[in-house]
Amino acid sequence: MSRPEHIAPPELFYGETEAKKYTGNSRIVAIQAEMTMRAVELLNLSDESSYYLLDIGCGSGLSGEVLEEDGHIWVGMDIAPAMLEIAADKDVEGDLFLQDIGQGVGFRPGTFD
Repeated sequence: MSRPEHIAPPELFYGETEAKKYTGNSRIVAIQAEMTMRAVELLNLSDESSYYLLDIGCGSGLSGEVLEEDGHIWVGMDIAPAMLEIAADKDVEGDLFLQDIGQGVGFRPGTFD
């Protein structure tokens, strides 16, 4: 199977249909949750605090939901508008930005934990 980035740019590949398929796939949801928990573990954050985290490539907010459950506050950015629309429709708690990180990230250093 071809990788999405070999088929089309993410903002085109992850249109409404693909974004819904991605978000509705239980295997992907489980993988995203596992990866998010591992990333938080690698950050070596204290269990007693809530942290302000940046989710680059947040997609439909799957990782953000895990961060919320863990008590963190998050900001998500993604290049695919359809993915962000799904996140917004799910009423995720994180702030969402349409952004191509290849163009840079518009936050001052030290903004996030």
